[in-house]
Amino acid sequence: MVSPVEAEFRVGTLGLVWDSAHQTVMVEALAVDEEEVPEEERDLLRVHLTPAQAKAFIQRAAHIVMAGRPPCPLCGQPLEPDGHICPRRNGYRPRGR
Repeated sequence: MVSPVEAEFRVGTLGLVWDSAHQTVMVEALAVDEEEVPEEERDLLRVHLTPAQAKAFIQRAAHIVMAGRPPCPLCGQPLEPDGHICPRRNGYRPRGR
């Protein structure tokens, strides 16, 4: 599988804050602590969004999620177009599927 982007860091902590002074939504993504690096030295991404930008982001994210594969009602794993071998059904799949 080829990833469309190359990761700069893995997020360990994700924060969402309303900044009333600037009337913006602030999203913070702090890198996971893999090498026991102090929090002050870990990679940090901070984004400020206007309420309209936050709403547009939410709508776009919901659209992308809904375009994905639906989850199996039994195990929650993504369903392939031709079904999948569900661990909850012990691998049973009806004929013709």
